[in-house]
Amino acid sequence: MKKIFMMCLLLTFISVYAQEAKIDINHIGYGKTLNEAIFTIHSTGEVTITNIDFLIDGKLHETIKAVLPPNAGIKTSVYLEPGEHLIEVKTPEGAYDSLNLRISTARQRIVSSQPDEEPHISRNAVIYIALSIVIIIFVIVIWLLIKKPKPKLE
Repeated sequence: MKKIFMMCLLLTFISVYAQEAKIDINHIGYGKTLNEAIFTIHSTGEVTITNIDFLIDGKLHETIKAVLPPNAGIKTSVYLEPGEHLIEVKTPEGAYDSLNLRISTARQRIVSSQPDEEPHISRNAVIYIALSIVIIIFVIVIWLLIKKPKPKLE
């Protein structure tokens, strides 16, 4: 019984540890002028995020007073001068994302780019796989403890 209790306790710790704040910023277009860039900011993690710091070229542009539960988002716009800009968002919960945005001085070529990311297994995927393995082992152990031998019929 003590082992079952310890396994349940371990599963509780793993599920609490697996929660992580994540944020995603995307450039979706321009406003009435080509200097007005429009962005979406989404909470892509498993916890609610608040007070999003919006930075342009390393300087705080504004703190967005919003409460974003998981899978929720907001739209915001900002006026930028022509040139290359680093747009960053971060939260007190530790979520962070950034993108590079180039606004052409010619006003004819406007390019938005995000740094290329190599495919990798995310930390959450590893945690979910480990959690699944632990649950499977837990179920097998419980099944073996509960399983009673059938009487032989002669």
